[in-house]
Amino acid sequence: MAVTTEELVPMLEDARQAHAAVLDRFRADVAVTPPGPHRQLLERHTDEVEESVDLIQHQVRRLQRRGLVGSAAATARFVARGVAGTALLPLRAGSKIVTGIVYGTGPADARQLLRNTEEEYAAAARALAASRAGEVLAEGVDDQAAADALGSVRRQDEELLQALEHSLAEHARAVATRTNGSRPAQGRGGALADAAGQAVRGAFERAREMTLRGGRQAGGAAEGALRETAQPGRMAEEVQGVVTREEDLPIAGFSQLSTEKIQQRLRTLSQSELTVIEGYERAHAHRKGVLEAIERMRGSEPWDGYDAMGPAEIAARLQDAPSGVARQVREYERRHRQRLDVISAAEARIPSS
Repeated sequence: MAVTTEELVPMLEDARQAHAAVLDRFRADVAVTPPGPHRQLLERHTDEVEESVDLIQHQVRRLQRRGLVGSAAATARFVARGVAGTALLPLRAGSKIVTGIVYGTGPADARQLLRNTEEEYAAAARALAASRAGEVLAEGVDDQAAADALGSVRRQDEELLQALEHSLAEHARAVATRTNGSRPAQGRGGALADAAGQAVRGAFERAREMTLRGGRQAGGAAEGALRETAQPGRMAEEVQGVVTREEDLPIAGFSQLSTEKIQQRLRTLSQSELTVIEGYERAHAHRKGVLEAIERMRGSEPWDGYDAMGPAEIAARLQDAPSGVARQVREYERRHRQRLDVISAAEARIPSS
């Protein structure tokens, strides 16, 4: 889809609305968050997001002065869709103030704080998607001023999202620990810890939904960039490991196994399962040898969904794959599952030297 400079103004407006929603979310949550690291995070980034809103608004005014506003109807429709998407972001802080919930008095308060952080993450992911889409569009129409401004905003959004990921992990650990007094996700506390893990995973799913919604609004020039933006996974899986019971881990009897035995069994795991194990190990024994073995097993899948495929499916996919992909499959298999039939299928696609 060809894009024009006219379309940049409504895209900037969408980004401004998304960041204004983050600003509202943070301001509301600061009022009901107890003193501590998370409140400091919100206060620090509130100022940064406010600067982002002003920076985007400056670009809108610059283009409006040039008369590049497009038709009023088209702009109104685009902005209305952005506002509608932003309005779907949950904002429960007001009701918390009314009902008088005070944090820091027990597990229920920790769970509420976790839910707040979920929603902050989803709002920030939506803002990141909008800023990245606008940046790509600005580059596409050679508007360097807007591209630079949105690039700066996007980098701040990425830092914010990373900070919120870590905060999510900390809140999940707090919920799991308070549920059982000390160790996460054990014994009678397992059900509540599972609920904490589901809540955190839900935050990442919501973030993905927000990103896709932004992509549908952005148009063809920006959709590709949006598909690469705000697609979290590893942090959610690590949090899942923190709150998972040992009997639900992908390695049976995990805590009773020696480091050597664990290293052998890691080869059979997918990247997602490795992350779950890593999260559990960091929250419990934190054995250096196990964590180092996990890190050695790290690597990108040859293609999305590879780890979930069986040998026959992989072999079929390799029939039309270029030699470079076949090499990736061979090396990945040698490090992981070591399935000879898959390795052979990959080598059959690699030209002999």
